[in-house]
This record gives sequence, structure tokens and C-alpha cells, in this order.
Amino acid sequence: MKKINYLFFIYNRPPRAADCIYEQTDAAMLRKDVNKTYQTEIMTAIKNRSDLVFITYSGLEDTEEKIKFALAKILERFREEELFTPIISCIKELIANATKANAKMILINEGKIKYSDDPVEVVKQIRMILNEDALLEYGIKAKRNKLSTRTYLKIHGNNLIIEVINNVPLSEKELNKIRERIEVSSKYDNIAEFYLENPDPEAEGMGLGLSMVVILLKNINISHKNFIVTTDSATKTYATILIPLA
Repeated sequence: MKKINYLFFIYNRPPRAADCIYEQTDAAMLRKDVNKTYQTEIMTAIKNRSDLVFITYSGLEDTEEKIKFALAKILERFREEELFTPIISCIKELIANATKANAKMILINEGKIKYSDDPVEVVKQIRMILNEDALLEYGIKAKRNKLSTRTYLKIHGNNLIIEVINNVPLSEKELNKIRERIEVSSKYDNIAEFYLENPDPEAEGMGLGLSMVVILLKNINISHKNFIVTTDSATKTYATILIPLA
């Protein structure tokens, strides 16, 4: 295993003109194959070391396939193909967490979640709108409410920076809980052992997802210090991972 040096960059900016941006539209939500045009654009962006930005409003497969294709090509460029499965699993967990946070905000705005401190009710309501039948309708609502999830893939030197941003800020209490969860989970080698010893019925799926990211990274010799969650306390939450590729 190569030694992983702790190095972090936090990007907090809107997309630039040079970025390669893919937005999930209502029609695109039903497509399952990566369009050949997208493949060419993605490969050109990787060659030019442009940031790749994937904008989603739900968890449907169209955008996931584009992210998988882009990640595979980046890792192929650095001859690190064996990292694909753990890294794409991390990305999917972060997108799922961001989607849940956005869904919770929609439900609060619609009055369907009256007591946001009741974890049982929150989980029940979120599951109702994130099932396969309701996913398209949820995506339309998320877009209408400007509750997107942005996934950035950025090549910086010999590092891949993954950043997932959603439009719901965290409170100081929530942020501290997440940081504590990350620190604790870094001491475990598998998610089952962690969850058995650290059950959290109030995690709403987020605690387990972030712990999964930490353990997946640990299993490819990447420190939990290369994974950070931050918020601007006003409109956004950022989950960022630094992956050394050389």
C-alpha cells in the first residue's frame, strides 16, 4: 500500500465556464445508458483536467451512470482502476445522504414533517418519497425548490477531489455529531462491527452512510482526515474527499 499524505483543498465556488456540467433534467431521469456524446465530452474534460459537475435532483440511474463512467476514466488515466468499487460506493453514499437532506427540507416545507426532532417520523416520511414509484415526482419538486445535489470530480495534480454539495445547511449541533461519528468510525475495519457497537436510531441513515465512507476509505489505506464535512451555516453543506492517485 502506498503512503497517504494528509492534504486537503476545500472548494467553495459556483461552476466556472471551463467546467463540464451535466444536469439531470426531467426527461433525462428516465434514461439508463450513458449517451455517446456525454462519453466524448467527459473524456475531453478529463484530458483537459476540467472539473466535472453532475447536478441531480433525485437518485435515479441516469446521472449515476455518467458519474461511474467519468470515475472509471479518471482512474484508468492514473492506472488506479482497482479503486473504482470503493470510491463509487463512497460517492453513492454521499449523494444518498444529500438527497435525504433535501427530501427532509421539502417535507418540512410541505408540512408533512411537523416535528423534525422526531427521528422515527422523519425516517418514515423520507422513505415514502424516496421509493422507486415516488422518485420522479420528488425530483421535480426538488428542482422546483432549487434543492439540487452537485457532485464534483476534480483532478488536482495527482489527486482526485470528490465534493458533494447540497442546498441544506447543518446546525453546529449536527456538524459536531457528524464529526464525532467520523472520528469514532475511523477505529473500525468493517461497517457491521461499527454499527453493532454504535447503534444510532436518530441517524436517519446519515450516520451509517458517513461511517460507511470512512471505513471504505480506510480499507484502501486512505485516512479519515481526507474526508471532511463542512457547512456555510446558511445555504449549503459540503462533503469532500481527497483521493491520492500517485
